[in-house]
Amino acid sequence: MIASLGLLSVAAAILVVGPRLAAATWVQQAPRLAIIAWQAMTVSAVAAVVLAGVTLLIPITVLAGDLGALIQACATSVATSYGSSQFLPTKLLGTFLAGAVPLWVGLTGARVLLGSWRTRRRLHRSLRLVTETDSGLGVSVLDSAAPAAFCVPGRRAQIVVTRGALDHLSRDELNGVLAHEAAHLRGHHNLAVALSQILARAFPGIRLFQVATQETRELIELLADDAALRRVNRVDLASAIVSLAEMKAPAAAMAMAQDAAVVRIARLLSPQPPLEPWRYRVAVFGAMAVVAAPLLIAGYPAFCAALSDLCNIT
Repeated sequence: MIASLGLLSVAAAILVVGPRLAAATWVQQAPRLAIIAWQAMTVSAVAAVVLAGVTLLIPITVLAGDLGALIQACATSVATSYGSSQFLPTKLLGTFLAGAVPLWVGLTGARVLLGSWRTRRRLHRSLRLVTETDSGLGVSVLDSAAPAAFCVPGRRAQIVVTRGALDHLSRDELNGVLAHEAAHLRGHHNLAVALSQILARAFPGIRLFQVATQETRELIELLADDAALRRVNRVDLASAIVSLAEMKAPAAAMAMAQDAAVVRIARLLSPQPPLEPWRYRVAVFGAMAVVAAPLLIAGYPAFCAALSDLCNIT
């Protein structure tokens, strides 16, 4: 029971403390690392709960005698290490955590991914009817006077800009916009958003997953801005965001100026220094520790049992 309680404590700590990452000052300096940290916390919280259920079920049945007394003694040693209980409510709780939780996450993930795929497919079909390809820019051009630019991820990924954007943006501003959208497609940023959305929809009442979704959306925009800065200067990119601030994009698209526009402009015009190496290493270690903690807690009793006299692997 100690391993199970430890895993549930880890999950509770992540759920309570995790949302505070949104207030950290370093996330804008290292958006990629911040995205990894959010994903590490959300995945680790769910994994800790599932592993807690698994440890409550060890062993769920008695090994058959024909497998040998040595193997049965080893299994008994493992069960003793985990403090396995035959109390029925404990077994039912373990079955729920180890079975129902991952099944629910899987079903929710299937719905989210399938729904996104269908929406993108409909959008691609619609865009083929109303856009023209600009071979020079390598984008699809939508005949609309409203300035807008967005990308549609997927197997048939494409970048779409309107005539209004082509007319209103300078050459450098347009290059920044295209570099920003290309970074979204190249980095498969939609997958990071999809992961956070799956957990947010699977557990709508848990604040960590809701905050992680919003923060991930904003951080991928900062990450794409950093990629665009390799081609244009900060002023031109900020000016492009302002020019496209009123745009409306389809739900299935990733739009240039719809998320965190104020934060992005302030970050571009008042750049912060890069994250200090020691702080970067601490953040990396923290993300790794969050992921490793449930695995270590769940596996430690089995490791100790494996080294015991009854279950000796040395």
